Amino acid sequence: MHIVLGLSGGPDSVCLFNVLMELAEDMNLTIHPVHVNHKFRPGAAEEDQRYVEELCRTRGAACRSFVVDCNELARTFKMTSEEAGRKARYDAFFTVAEELAASGTAREDIAVAVAQNAGDQCETILFRILRGTGTDGLAGIAYKRAGEGGISVIRPLLDMTRSEIEKYCEDCNLQPRIDHTNNEAVYTRNKIRLELIPYLTENFNSNIAETINRLGAIAAEDSDFLRQEAAKVYQSAVCPDDECALFTAPLADVHRAIRLRVYNISLTKAGMGENVTMAHLEAVDQVRLSESPSAEAQLAGGYRVSKAYDRLKFYRDEAGIDPAAGWELRLMSGEEYAGFAAEAAERGRIWGAFSGSAVGNPEKLQVRTRKDGDYILLGSGKKKLQDFFVDCKVPKMYRDRIPVLALGSTILWVMPSAYFTNQQYQQKGRFSAGFRADFEKAETIIVLEQK
Repeated sequence: MHIVLGLSGGPDSVCLFNVLMELAEDMNLTIHPVHVNHKFRPGAAEEDQRYVEELCRTRGAACRSFVVDCNELARTFKMTSEEAGRKARYDAFFTVAEELAASGTAREDIAVAVAQNAGDQCETILFRILRGTGTDGLAGIAYKRAGEGGISVIRPLLDMTRSEIEKYCEDCNLQPRIDHTNNEAVYTRNKIRLELIPYLTENFNSNIAETINRLGAIAAEDSDFLRQEAAKVYQSAVCPDDECALFTAPLADVHRAIRLRVYNISLTKAGMGENVTMAHLEAVDQVRLSESPSAEAQLAGGYRVSKAYDRLKFYRDEAGIDPAAGWELRLMSGEEYAGFAAEAAERGRIWGAFSGSAVGNPEKLQVRTRKDGDYILLGSGKKKLQDFFVDCKVPKMYRDRIPVLALGSTILWVMPSAYFTNQQYQQKGRFSAGFRADFEKAETIIVLEQK
């Protein structure tokens, strides 16, 4: 195994680093420490980085340090500084993990290890209770979860208390760094750790952390069973041509607890894997029950659910997104195009090639969505774009989200889109019959390439 280890320099991560290094030879582990300097504490943050790099050097481990201005990151993505810090860390961890995968290490032989402990588990469960969690949230932090690209995130210290970790560091003379901001009741989590848990311990239950973590373990088992049952129902209801669409009939007699989890699976498939609330799931259920064959509801982050007769479709609304974003128009000779096409095919990129002489003035080409009067030239003749979409069974609500390459009202290319049911159109789109390029002829070729 190759372990990408988040190493902040604090007691938890230094403990885990030492444990893994001690086990590395016997268990055939290769440790890849990763440190992130969040630039939250000027001076102290740089000292933490130097400490970690020196610690790794003395143990013969190659440390990767990332310096990220998390305050700027928070402003850019409109998130809290805590959220920005977490994003910076996991971005760094998976950057290193992807480098390992790219160098030939099998993804199942790579794991990201983080040093959360039993105290963090208790804080997480209380934090979620205060925010109004359901039973899944009560399960707290998982020992192992699927991360990006099939690489697991593991938490080997999740059953260890902070006092046990500190005792280990003392016995091993590790001398970790101490982040004094952790002792400031500024963030909600800090308040829970510094104020709420001590109050509950003193006034209600001297073993409150152990009690809450036991609740989390019980909830995790129940939640795992319900997820398995929901996965079975999802498989019975999912549309064979679209993993983000469900037939409504198989959901009618399913217990609500399972049905809502099925919706959650579909939302995750559509990209909305986080910040799904009970209100969102209930909105989906209302769309399912609606008598309108085209009912829909807006969820969060641009995601929507729409009813199309006997189906529920989960998707991200792309209204307002520039259809030209991600595409580049280029002019080249036939010889240049031959080399480009071979290279682009090898890279797996998507592109369309068109005859410059047939187009005339390439400056008049537009990447846009459909307009009234648009038509495409097919082998059977000229066809309205509206009729083309109908023939392709593209639901009305999605037709304005499919980009096209247009020369006035003439469509040269209906570009690839997940809204098609036809797999070939999903991957390549549909080209006009009247603008084919021939690189063997001495003509200018117009290429629209995915960046």
